[in-house]
Amino acid sequence: MRLLVLIATFWANLLPAQPALSPARTKADLIAVTANAVPGQEAIVALRFRCDPHYHIYWRNPGDAGEAPAWKWTTNADDGGRPLAFTAEAEWPAPRRIDLQGVINYAYEGETHLYLRAKVPADARGAFRLKAHVTWLECDDNGCYPQEADVSLTLPVGSSSARNLPADWERVPRETYTVKGTLNADKDTLRLTEKLSGRTLGTVLAPVNWFPQRAFVSSAVTLGPVAIADGPVHATAITTLSLRDAPEKLTDGPTRYIAEVKDNLTQRTRWVNVDIDLSGSDKETPTHTERGATDGTSAGNAPAQLDWQPWSPEAESAALAAGKTVYIDFTARWCATCQVNKRVYADPALQADFAKAGVVTLRADWTRKDPAITEELSRLGRQGIPVNVFRRRNAAPVILSELLTADQVREGLSASLTNRAMVPERQSPAGMLLLAFLGGALLNLMPCVFPVIGLKVLAFAGQAGSDRPAALRQSLAYALGVLASFLALGLLALALKSGWGAQMQSPLFVLLTTVLMVTMGMSLAGAFEIGTGLASTTAASSGNAGAFLSGVLATAVATPCTAPGLGAALGFALDPARSTAETLGFFAVIGLGMALPYVLLVAFPAFSRALPRPGEWMETLKQAMAFPLFGYALYLLWVLSALVEDASWLRDASLGLVVVAACCWIWGRWGAPHRSDRERLWGRLIATMLYLATLAHLAYHLP
Repeated sequence: MRLLVLIATFWANLLPAQPALSPARTKADLIAVTANAVPGQEAIVALRFRCDPHYHIYWRNPGDAGEAPAWKWTTNADDGGRPLAFTAEAEWPAPRRIDLQGVINYAYEGETHLYLRAKVPADARGAFRLKAHVTWLECDDNGCYPQEADVSLTLPVGSSSARNLPADWERVPRETYTVKGTLNADKDTLRLTEKLSGRTLGTVLAPVNWFPQRAFVSSAVTLGPVAIADGPVHATAITTLSLRDAPEKLTDGPTRYIAEVKDNLTQRTRWVNVDIDLSGSDKETPTHTERGATDGTSAGNAPAQLDWQPWSPEAESAALAAGKTVYIDFTARWCATCQVNKRVYADPALQADFAKAGVVTLRADWTRKDPAITEELSRLGRQGIPVNVFRRRNAAPVILSELLTADQVREGLSASLTNRAMVPERQSPAGMLLLAFLGGALLNLMPCVFPVIGLKVLAFAGQAGSDRPAALRQSLAYALGVLASFLALGLLALALKSGWGAQMQSPLFVLLTTVLMVTMGMSLAGAFEIGTGLASTTAASSGNAGAFLSGVLATAVATPCTAPGLGAALGFALDPARSTAETLGFFAVIGLGMALPYVLLVAFPAFSRALPRPGEWMETLKQAMAFPLFGYALYLLWVLSALVEDASWLRDASLGLVVVAACCWIWGRWGAPHRSDRERLWGRLIATMLYLATLAHLAYHLP
């Protein structure tokens, strides 16, 4: 049941809001807490939400489902448009725990105030006006509804700073306690130990109303009794919290709860921040995924997984200055080779070697074109990724190959520690040309090219036994498409001073490639025929054009991958010392290396005879190859989620891909030859208009 409720909540949040059918049942506005805006001081204001009965909004950590309110401030309209300054983060009152058939939410009902402290300019005169655009998600038992509103508040500028405190002001934590936290052997229970020596027993943390400010603990918190030991003067309070089904690890970030303090002396409760101190209990700290870090080892003496920190020139310099060995992983979400390489870091022996050597691991994310990372890659003689390098102070960097193995990383670590070269430098133009050719040939084996391998297999199988000169012309047309595409990439790289795969940093390019993959997948699945040239060829003219386009497509989908040796060759080719002709020559050699295996397969009869004869298996293979294309489209959609932060646009893009698939189906269903001319005309017209309108909508609204 809990799973069904979560799925229903997910779809409720995914579907777009319909204001005409779902008017806001929560009112949002700004109210003044301080009576006036005093120049040079802070003005306390509250973002007020008033929910209708049975409706609620969410806390900063919504729990198992939901979304916290958000707001974007505009400038002070009455003060020359100066940007607003806030002296602290928003203060959130303690929420209420809502259990919806096992789905736990942290929410607000009725009237709630989020408190903000705005800095009043020292020269403010007359009035101080605040404006904001607020978004929130309101829910009841039937569903959730996104809402938004513009709010404003005008405060007179004066000398009085008297406060009018709303009722929930007391539910905002004003104190911070630090308590010791340890974990049991199964890592599913957090044991909090509160030393009470010298503290009035009225400040014991009560075993009720604990709210994690991050989702690192299961919302279904279970608490043990507060045990008082060691006598009334030197006492210890022990509380236990359940971590079962926790979506995040404790060490993914700061560990803080909001908790209720039971004050037996005044019979009141107070809300406090509680920081959990996990230091000194390394063996009881959970092992970590690549999202975060732990130090030391886990239970059973297993090595802790690598502690990846964001790369920056400052972080690298600080580690090197401390005498540390630094390992930098230059990666990107769109780089498929980078994702394959990450499997290496799960090797326990490699983790132990890194821990023993005290290696600082930094990750440079080039998903979006970060100029600092681009500059650092250039210093290393690279124009693309993946790049993995060991660095030590006063020593040459040790650069690994593009495809990693655990043994190679271990060898690189040894080379860095002993200050020796791992591999001989190959800087001669002839050697780099050979490396470029081999790298281009090996691109055919990379995971990015796999989705279109089936197209070539079908084409060559269809040519088996046909006129060999015609087949050779088509293979040369394919090679020409590859070469032309690589030359275009070379010109683009020179014009934009970008590196290999940089076009994958363009959301529009990734979107169009995603749509292309879905369209081709629908064609291979049999929804419609995209044309004879892409899969099987019957006429020389259409086959040659299709083969050329197939070469263009193969190059486009290959760019998120880097074959062994290709990174070094590209760095050499795009070096400022190279002329434009030399650079384009290198790109042409890469294209030649990628296309030549297919030309040789057709040119030599012995290779052609090894291919199976055309038959029913071709249709089966054709339909089966649709699924790698759909899988690649999902991968590209995942890439888009990193390039575009707007969740609503990603939702529209996902729905848009469904519309694209429907257009392909309409084209094939009503554009089939057995239909009447009128049906074919209207079917294709509707499919084309809807297809282009969807693309235009997504591209126009691209953030």
